[in-house]
Amino acid sequence: MLVRIAWLGLALALFAGVVWLSTARPWKPRGYSGLEFAAMTPAANARTPLLARGGALVLDVAPDSAAARAGIKPGEVAAAIDGTAIISARQASDIIRRHQAGDRIALTLFDIPKGDIHPRKVVLAFDATPPASRKLSVRPPRTLAKELFYLPTMAANGAWSPRIARGPTIKPVALTGLGAGRCNGFAPENWRVAGYAPDNSMFHVMATEGFAHAIYKSAPLEGHDATPFILAFLKSSFAAPAVLTPPQNQPFGFVLQNFGNTRGGGGFVVYRIAAGRIALWIAAVPAADVAWARPLTGAVALSLHCQSPGAPAALPPDPQLPATSVSTRCLDGACSEGDFAGAALAALRTGYVHNLSGEMFLVNPRRDFWQDGAEGPGFYHQIGGENEKLEPGRIN
Repeated sequence: MLVRIAWLGLALALFAGVVWLSTARPWKPRGYSGLEFAAMTPAANARTPLLARGGALVLDVAPDSAAARAGIKPGEVAAAIDGTAIISARQASDIIRRHQAGDRIALTLFDIPKGDIHPRKVVLAFDATPPASRKLSVRPPRTLAKELFYLPTMAANGAWSPRIARGPTIKPVALTGLGAGRCNGFAPENWRVAGYAPDNSMFHVMATEGFAHAIYKSAPLEGHDATPFILAFLKSSFAAPAVLTPPQNQPFGFVLQNFGNTRGGGGFVVYRIAAGRIALWIAAVPAADVAWARPLTGAVALSLHCQSPGAPAALPPDPQLPATSVSTRCLDGACSEGDFAGAALAALRTGYVHNLSGEMFLVNPRRDFWQDGAEGPGFYHQIGGENEKLEPGRIN
């Protein structure tokens, strides 16, 4: 009994000593960085292709901290610290913890939220203590460089699981405006106007490198059949005879036909005949690249619009028209024939979206639509470290 009492007394004394030490002599951090590291996500790995392996994701940067003053942003990847290659979040935190107030370190960073694969170097000077506004425990970590190892996991068959694997936002394809006469359209930055007709009956844009062409054409048929007209126009445009597949009926009276020519080109034609006049949209790419090049070039072609001779008057939108296939003018109640032709975008799995600044992007409406977001369901992309909601539709 006496032995038990002695052991109890000793335990109480040790406990009292620990409490006294923790309150009377709190530990101080040796240096303060404000960094919080995390293990690399699949999305972070995919967005840093110059890193063969490793890296540590910057999960958070404390306000008014040394890291914040150095310009480090959440979402960046630390590839090296003072020239030492980083292979894990634990290693990055261990290196940070070895430094004291006044020390300076150089970090090599990849800025993945902006899609920049080129590294940049920043210098961080450690503070002695965190800002007074920071609420800390009695015994903060020695350098307050935290790390997180257990990120949200993907649930089996969860509809949102692929989105976690790809990262926090989509990566839409940016488009720029092209125009000539009363014709206009949208294409990637490395495209140019190849030609147009002064009466606005033809508009042709193309990639500056490689074989990728998008054409709009309007003409009277004068009683002729559509097939000979299309074959003759394809031959004159690409200097090679073409072969058309059987026609496929599309919504709103349009017809889709794929084609190939003797020079190794391939693509599709979307057209409609009304009041003896044919309006057609052509996308042409190398036949060997048709699987990946056809959707982008097709989206460019279906964005082309001209105030062409004999074009029908604008009509109100139809419920069958997806908001991502038409212009904002159509969404406001005045749809051109190009808006109705754009319904063929569904087969290409592409769609137009824009931001409040009028910048245009291409997305996959089936894949990139988010069920939840700060501004409700929609399409989001990351800019300047923030998520911006993109609106459906093509800017006029």
